Amino acid sequence: MSRIPTHTLESSPAATRPLLAALAERSPTHGVPLNLHAQMAHSPSVLIGYMAVRKALDDHGTLDRKTRTALLLTVAAADQCAYTVAINTLIATQAGWSAAEARALRDGRVEDPKLASLLEVARQSAENRGRVDEATWQTAVNVGWTDEELAEAFAYIGLTQYVDTFINYARTDIDPVFATESPATKATIDQDMALTVLLIVEDQDRTRAFYEQVLGASVVRERDPVILKFHNSSIIANVGGPPTEDKPQVTMAPPVEPEVATCALNIRVADARGVYKLWKSRGAHFLTPPVDHGSEIRCYLRDPDGHLIEVGQSVQTSSAA
Repeated sequence: MSRIPTHTLESSPAATRPLLAALAERSPTHGVPLNLHAQMAHSPSVLIGYMAVRKALDDHGTLDRKTRTALLLTVAAADQCAYTVAINTLIATQAGWSAAEARALRDGRVEDPKLASLLEVARQSAENRGRVDEATWQTAVNVGWTDEELAEAFAYIGLTQYVDTFINYARTDIDPVFATESPATKATIDQDMALTVLLIVEDQDRTRAFYEQVLGASVVRERDPVILKFHNSSIIANVGGPPTEDKPQVTMAPPVEPEVATCALNIRVADARGVYKLWKSRGAHFLTPPVDHGSEIRCYLRDPDGHLIEVGQSVQTSSAA
């Protein structure tokens, strides 16, 4: 349910009314403000700030319209925001993408290698708070994206995330006019989900110390269970126990045979050798030093309970002539 009421043109503050009216005239709702704009209108600074970025891109942007809309849709999909996935799907088709191409964009399936490299930069930035691994960045540079274009792409990433964050904050309802463009059921159900790693451990304090002091995780909760924030992911560590009514016949226990791995934590880094040296200096025990596999450099370590952790660095390889 929406948290912030949607203004009408008549009820909106004087400072935002002319802007809201102009947006309504250009919207597919035929003179009625979009729910997003009608909620933003409560605060002139929010709506005017949003429009200032849009105007700057309209006045000074160099990327073509199809590339712009591809960036907007890619970031909306990465943010799992049903509202902006819907509206940017519509905008993408208006910019010349077919309906099938728009679906492919939001699914991350792009045939053009050059465009795909830029969209991967945008996707990683959206998912990792602006962080993009060096191999992905260099791929975009190598296929011809300029510094100016890569900098400009950030504005579309930031604009979409500004909107997505407001929509999650205000719980904006999707306007019926473009609701059919949304993967509604999946997007609506998925938008409040997050994947967290659960580790079953023998000693919560020992585990907390390892992930905090060796790997550099931040402690959110000390114990029962331990909750750690590690970059864009979370780790929960708790002691095991017998079956319960919600998991009958399942006993929770640390790894019984550490030499037999059925799963592992995978950590992507920009410099595997640097991470190896840093964590080793803090007491980490690696199975081997980093091994160069050509397209990737990898090494492995175990936490105090034997959970396997992979440290991997993607390496840009030159194509054969």
